[in-house]
Amino acid sequence: MAAQALRGILFNPIWITESRLRKYLSESVAAIGIQTHERWLDVGCGSRPYEHLFPAGTYIGVDVEDSGRDVSMKMPDFFYDGDVLPFPSASIDGVFCTQVLEHVPNPQALLLEMSRVLKPDGVLVLSAPFLWEEHEEPYDFFRFTSFGFRELLARTGFEVHSMQKTTGLLESVAQILSVYIINNLSLPVRGWKRMLSLFLCCPIQLCGLLLQRVLPDQKKLFLDCVIVARRKA
Repeated sequence: MAAQALRGILFNPIWITESRLRKYLSESVAAIGIQTHERWLDVGCGSRPYEHLFPAGTYIGVDVEDSGRDVSMKMPDFFYDGDVLPFPSASIDGVFCTQVLEHVPNPQALLLEMSRVLKPDGVLVLSAPFLWEEHEEPYDFFRFTSFGFRELLARTGFEVHSMQKTTGLLESVAQILSVYIINNLSLPVRGWKRMLSLFLCCPIQLCGLLLQRVLPDQKKLFLDCVIVARRKA
């Protein structure tokens, strides 16, 4: 493991999920080859953590005001009502939507709305969790299997181009154990969570990463799924 990655994992109890999601999303966007004249919409952009992946001038962020995340943590170009995206039909070259779909009461309706604003053959980059704790309560409604994703995308006019599971079983178990420790073994002591991260969560995550490399795995248990799909013309 590179020195930079090792430094990152020392005090980050959710390093596995964050780093793997970043990796697969970055690779997916890079492989598309976005042109500077295109318009890409980040639905549920939050604090815009992936804006740097897009050429300057191509990125537009939208979000809702009411959700499980405080509005002060959101920096969209446009707020919208959660139902109708504020763009004409067939006006957007690509849609980027990561870790949002589980928080939407009607995922199929949102995907249909994404399909509406996309140009024919437009691209969708999508991610959502299969295995994760409840979060941003009470706005946490769904988890998605790879088969559920395929069915949902087919219903809403998309054709899957690629689908990648971000982790295997052993990495997933190590990550969930690390989350359990940091959330349930806390003490009102200054620096306690940093100590937990360093002396318990970090070794557990490293162990999971190592075992994942050497032991067989069918990848039927995973944290997140990253998908690239195209709107059917």
